[in-house]
Amino acid sequence: MSVPDFYVVARVVGRPGAIEPWKERLVPLCEVSATEPLGHTYYWGQDLDGEPDTLWGLEGYSHAVGFFMGHPASDIFKREMALVDQDQLLKHEQGLASRDYDLHHYDDAGGWYTKEDDPKKDSKISHVVVHHFFAQAGKREDVIQLLNGLAEKSKTVTGVQSCGVLRECNDKSLVTLWVRYGHLIITPIV
Repeated sequence: MSVPDFYVVARVVGRPGAIEPWKERLVPLCEVSATEPLGHTYYWGQDLDGEPDTLWGLEGYSHAVGFFMGHPASDIFKREMALVDQDQLLKHEQGLASRDYDLHHYDDAGGWYTKEDDPKKDSKISHVVVHHFFAQAGKREDVIQLLNGLAEKSKTVTGVQSCGVLRECNDKSLVTLWVRYGHLIITPIV
């Protein structure tokens, strides 16, 4: 039996002025994630929706156990998260239990996460937009199908680095669209 890839989308609310120190923390976190045996995708970007000190992260695994057991167990993760707390980078309260971390758990539902020919595919300064769609009962697969069409068309758009469609595991009405931009010169979708 095969299972879809597992993803976590994290919204992290930083204190005012925290975006630059956050970038310093994210580089080693991304590097260690690239070495995780079950991990395959690890992107972070600055929020484009009016909250300049908010980050969005996408972590992808071939199995959920990679996130729940492997990722937080690494020495680098523990060290960097201790520095996040020490530098007080979160807005309201420090620590992994902070309300400033909002995580959702997903199965892959389509789209794409990397353009192999993108010279900036591993950029540490991308921007991210995350859209949550709440479908009416029995209509979630219809929303997924529509968003997969959008994701397919977005492959030709200059500047778009990822356009993933994600099916939330706990909320059976939620579908999330993850869009990552390398730069903000966007061409129209044709």
